[in-house]
Amino acid sequence: MIGERDRPIRNEPHDSRDPLPTAGAEPDAADVVCLVSNDPHTALESGQVLFTEGDPPTCMYVVKNGTLRIRSGSVIYEDVGPGGIVGEMGLVETNQARSATVYALTDCELVAIDKARFFSLVGQAPNFAIIVMQVLSRRLRAMDRRYRAEPWA
Repeated sequence: MIGERDRPIRNEPHDSRDPLPTAGAEPDAADVVCLVSNDPHTALESGQVLFTEGDPPTCMYVVKNGTLRIRSGSVIYEDVGPGGIVGEMGLVETNQARSATVYALTDCELVAIDKARFFSLVGQAPNFAIIVMQVLSRRLRAMDRRYRAEPWA
């Protein structure tokens, strides 16, 4: 149920390593999932809250499977599926509380990415940083469109 803050279930990584996408490849959801496919994952049941607006951030999350919803108050910002990321602002800003609540619309598997793992991923596949910047940019533009008084000329 939304609002319940049970701790997600952590699972251990697999033994084998999948090849990483090449740095020149077009970034997409499959690239992101491939990068973290062997990392420990967190299971979240439908309706379970991942984090709440105002919480202190410790990491971002990659969705391996399932769908999360990003919401602030009564405003639904976005539904995020496999290969998507949430909580990325917590890694690029310091000392800022979570700006939204994220909860599972369906059963999900997520990978938590702390700051050290983020830098490791960027070193292994520099396009991972581009993916995060693209997500931030897309979400900012969506907010601009939502709150702009008049359309662009």
